[in-house]
Amino acid sequence: MSDILKKILEPLSEELLKVDDNIKSHLETGVPIIDDSSMHLFFKGGKKIRASLVLLSAGLRPGITDGVIDLAAAVEIIHAASLIHDDIIDKSFMRRGLISVPSKFGDKVAVLAGDYMYAVAVNIAVKSKNERILDSISGATKEMVKGELYQIEYSNIDKISEEHYFNIIERKTGRLMATSAAIGAIKAGLSPEECDEIYNIGLDMGFAFQIIDDTFDFSDSSSITGKDIGNDFKDGKITLPFIYILNHGTDEDKLSVRRFAADPESADWDKVRDMIHSSGAFKYSIERAGDFAKSAKKRLEIFPESRNKEIIQSLISFIVERNY
Repeated sequence: MSDILKKILEPLSEELLKVDDNIKSHLETGVPIIDDSSMHLFFKGGKKIRASLVLLSAGLRPGITDGVIDLAAAVEIIHAASLIHDDIIDKSFMRRGLISVPSKFGDKVAVLAGDYMYAVAVNIAVKSKNERILDSISGATKEMVKGELYQIEYSNIDKISEEHYFNIIERKTGRLMATSAAIGAIKAGLSPEECDEIYNIGLDMGFAFQIIDDTFDFSDSSSITGKDIGNDFKDGKITLPFIYILNHGTDEDKLSVRRFAADPESADWDKVRDMIHSSGAFKYSIERAGDFAKSAKKRLEIFPESRNKEIIQSLISFIVERNY
């Protein structure tokens, strides 16, 4: 967690420590291969933005907040499970500065660890005894899997469009962030209209988060993020900067993107990054992320001023201004 994010979330530090303990208590079985593989990604902690949204939305208005720590743990477990499965698909060696779960334990164990974690999270939702919460969590999990399949279906450069891209990131990233925000509000007894609005705030935040993530290949922060330049493109993920060029670039730039797609391993990625900047694709992507952030902040206006509202506003700003 960066110093900036740590400062933003400092008021939640005690609750987030309880979330960590809760994750451990839900996942631990006493069987080393299960415990080691399912807990591996939590050694570095992560950003905990999703868990924080559960806690924050639950406190936007006075309400019943028993069980919110459990729900915050559930969304973090789902997120970690999705990263494990992502790393199997992408054959990623590193994750959060650690050897990835499939690299450390093998694909068979990684698949089962991810499945186990999804099951644990759904079990937490069942124990909440709230049909809306169970439906939200199970629905977000289903949509994440659909998002992965959509990404495979539309990885071909001749199939992908901006509409397809937003469909993919809505399911892979947006829905879980939206669900994280909504289930805290549901648990706290906010009105259906308020729950819908906080869901859409989380969705906007998810869109902004993923677009910014997809610009890291081409920003000066690639050394901070630890991402290899062109990593997404080499994995067949055609992100918003490339889609912008295919739609709005010069004929020469469009041809260059197609050449890169045909042989990404041989591409001169310094030239690719220069093209992304000179074409306006990088600027466009940052602006789109900013539009979603503005929308999220606008939606937040219906809630009264409070500490939690201020933290959510700061989180929205962090998402679009971060460099990792």
